Amino acid sequence: MNGDLESFLLDDLKLPADRMSPDAGLDDAGLDSLAVVELSVLLSDRLGISIREAEIEGAATLGQLDLLIEQKREEG
Repeated sequence: MNGDLESFLLDDLKLPADRMSPDAGLDDAGLDSLAVVELSVLLSDRLGISIREAEIEGAATLGQLDLLIEQKREEG
């Protein structure tokens, strides 16, 4: 995972570090519906990228979410 996603999940959303692996499902990592909304706002505010909550929830794993974020940054 890139540093930005991991930082948001650990530092901002306070998710448990032992659940952060690229193959972890979003639910397994602790991303509930509120955390998804918060992550969407963080991505917009800090990285300047727009990712809707439905797009985040559509990622099956943290690794896929990481790829989605990278794609959105490249589209920039």
